Amino acid sequence: MKHSETTTSWKILSEDSGKRLDHFLTEHIEGRSRASIQKDIKNEQVCVNGETTSVHHFLKEGDTVTLTDMPSIVPTDTEILAELPDLAIVEETNDFMLIDKPAGLLVHPTATTLYGTLVDLILEHDPAIAKVGENPMRPGIVHRLDRAVSGLMLVAKNQAAYDELKRQFAQRETRKTYLAFVYGEVKENEGDIKFRIIRSSTHARMAARPEHETEGRAAWTHYRVVERFHHATLLALEIYSGRTHQIRAHLLALGHPVIGDPLYKPKNAPRNITASRIMLQSIELRFKDPTTGKEREYHLEPHKAFEAMRKVLKKRV
Repeated sequence: MKHSETTTSWKILSEDSGKRLDHFLTEHIEGRSRASIQKDIKNEQVCVNGETTSVHHFLKEGDTVTLTDMPSIVPTDTEILAELPDLAIVEETNDFMLIDKPAGLLVHPTATTLYGTLVDLILEHDPAIAKVGENPMRPGIVHRLDRAVSGLMLVAKNQAAYDELKRQFAQRETRKTYLAFVYGEVKENEGDIKFRIIRSSTHARMAARPEHETEGRAAWTHYRVVERFHHATLLALEIYSGRTHQIRAHLLALGHPVIGDPLYKPKNAPRNITASRIMLQSIELRFKDPTTGKEREYHLEPHKAFEAMRKVLKKRV
């Protein structure tokens, strides 16, 4: 074991201009409450353009925000890797790796979890990726999956590929499809959910707001019914925006939360429908090869937990 102090930084883009400092950090640090972020700011662990400031500081485009974590016990590389699953690579080229991320694995370090993430596995496989990207805490990461969610995830292996893939995700030129088992019988065969997404003021999660409101960020999820069951539905979902916990917050607001989701679980969830994991998986990813421009499309088979859930629900018909 050894001791370490880490610093994470963000460059403020136009879309985040005008946000309060503590609100911005709560949106960008997974697993942290706003109260704990405010404590870090008051303890002078957060700087804006190199200067400590107050919780109520409003950000401007071009500002640099840094968060310094207090010294902590750092496990050795051997100790870290011994506790992690194997890296499941679906495809690898000179430009990218496509990974099947397991449920429960955090993608990159956060203020509360610095080690034992997907980044550790990526750098063990290819140390050169450490220099790729905009943030050394997120090398090669062009998009993310929630910690609890499994499935297809893309990692850039060089800076040129990173810039192009990041552009495709930002411009919504990629296609991401998820599979989800949800509580309740969804009435429509397909539809769009366009509730705005905002950080909840009462829970450590995101919340959905009506589309016509100005509060929150615009978000768009399209769903299609794959199969219907008694008190449950299997959905295929595509997202046309990339908000934090978008699918989970949208489905809860729709009245059909994801089965097995401990964070977005309704108070009146059926007790006779349970799952050992969140029933949400990224099963399809389509993007253009960053070098050739050729369209690439990849699919995963549903995780075995989906077939197990299907069999259980079929018996109850």
